[in-house]
Amino acid sequence: MSRRSRSLVQRIRDHIVFSVVAIGVLFIVLRLLGMRSTVAGFAFSVGITLALNVGLSYYNDYRARSPKRRTVPAGGGDIRWREDEAPPRGGAGPAAQPPSREAELRRREEDLDRRERELRLREQRNRETRS
Repeated sequence: MSRRSRSLVQRIRDHIVFSVVAIGVLFIVLRLLGMRSTVAGFAFSVGITLALNVGLSYYNDYRARSPKRRTVPAGGGDIRWREDEAPPRGGAGPAAQPPSREAELRRREEDLDRRERELRLREQRNRETRS
């Protein structure tokens, strides 16, 4: 469920406290460093900060409603292969068609069988070293 769009007044209310506090702290620090400031300068700075924050709020809402489509990276996007281990381009790999569901299930089953064999072999070695 998307949020209702906020009005300009609501956005200003959301950001005014931050703007006043942030610029107030900055002016106090500048005052401690010996720089003089005027009330008009303070108001102008708060106004600029407030305008930028409200503008960014509108921009972020716009981007949230219409996200930019991400393109596939130039490398192909398949993370199963490192660049130096990539299979030939004609066979499997990033440039080939994705494997069928049956081929993928068969590959997973073979991987599982291989891991089970390795585990049994490791357990057998452990038993031999204990005795």
